[in-house]
Amino acid sequence: MKSVCVFGRLLAEWRAESRAALGLPTDRFIVMTGHQAGIWHAGIAEKFIVGARLAAERDGVLVHVVIDHDLNDASLVAFPALIAGKLVRLALERSPRAVIGAPNALKKPIRTMRPERAHELPAEIEAPLALIEGAIAAERGRENLAMQMAYAANALLARQARVDHTVAATTIAELSLSQAIRTNFASMRDAYNTAVAGERIAPLAARELPFWTLERNRASREPMFEGDTAERIAPRALTLTAIARLVLCDTFIHGTGGARYDRAMECWVGEALGEDVRAALAPMVVATATKLAPLARFVPPFDSTATPRALRALEQDPFGDDGRTKRALREAITGSRAEKRAAFVAMRRAILDGRATRAAELDALRARINANSEALAAHTLASDRTWPFPFSWLQLVNAESPCDGSLRVG
Repeated sequence: MKSVCVFGRLLAEWRAESRAALGLPTDRFIVMTGHQAGIWHAGIAEKFIVGARLAAERDGVLVHVVIDHDLNDASLVAFPALIAGKLVRLALERSPRAVIGAPNALKKPIRTMRPERAHELPAEIEAPLALIEGAIAAERGRENLAMQMAYAANALLARQARVDHTVAATTIAELSLSQAIRTNFASMRDAYNTAVAGERIAPLAARELPFWTLERNRASREPMFEGDTAERIAPRALTLTAIARLVLCDTFIHGTGGARYDRAMECWVGEALGEDVRAALAPMVVATATKLAPLARFVPPFDSTATPRALRALEQDPFGDDGRTKRALREAITGSRAEKRAAFVAMRRAILDGRATRAAELDALRARINANSEALAAHTLASDRTWPFPFSWLQLVNAESPCDGSLRVG
């Protein structure tokens, strides 16, 4: 890395300057991870747990990168509750009300309140929900909603994962390296668009930069073009991780979704800046976990075979031969347009005839689904992995965590 250059400067110089500008240590191992602002689910919290462990192993530090420019509702905190004995999803109410479509970096900190709607909290949920409320209230003095929720999440993580530094993505956009990318991006645009082809990432238009502009007056996030100025600028996803892995950290931790798009970033960097620069990127680690809130006792017994999915499957393939007839009917849809149309009509008629033959079975399944609906709804809520992470693991601190998790290095 000592001889690797980016935009006419040694990468080592960019690294020392960028870390110092963000208040990060220049002489310690840095593990970095992040997400949208909010009190996220346990799969995201697992990235911080893994990051804290990796940092401790190297006498390093863990850095939380806050995607403060995202348009998600960072103040939304859902929780499981009981109404008339049935499990339901409620959410903390907040003041001021959320500004729909505005970046969290432009929203004010909030205070939260329990909804007035009559409900009961399971005992297993009361303590972690109170901790969430307390953490959010303690951070009301932060500069915006994004940082309020980020520091609240840090506090809730603290007993299993200590966060040493917290950095906003909009602050990373102010670095000299970020400015150099904007200045030199014309020569990098084609490589960027080639790298994102086939991914769920929009290509950039002529003169468009891989950054956003944030405007407080319009409470908006807009694409940035060459020559644009703005009150605040934020890097797009590939740009953010390119900067992070080039100069800000020694290991970056992704979830499974981020790991995929970051492969596109690696291709972009290699094509635009050279394979030696790509090789200098900090390694990527993927961490994921599934941990459930302790809600199983609120799920009545139910027939797991009586589901809307099972009904759809029987309606679309009522032939009872493990799909052989349906496959044959599909394979017959060939030839000219008229022949394809005739074959399709024949398949639909066969399916309707099959439904008529099994009408009693279909009616019985519908009746079982109706009788099963409340229990299935409760099961769906109890098995939802996206509840805020304190509900699934705060009570497990200092105990072995009963989760399905995985970790790999990329």
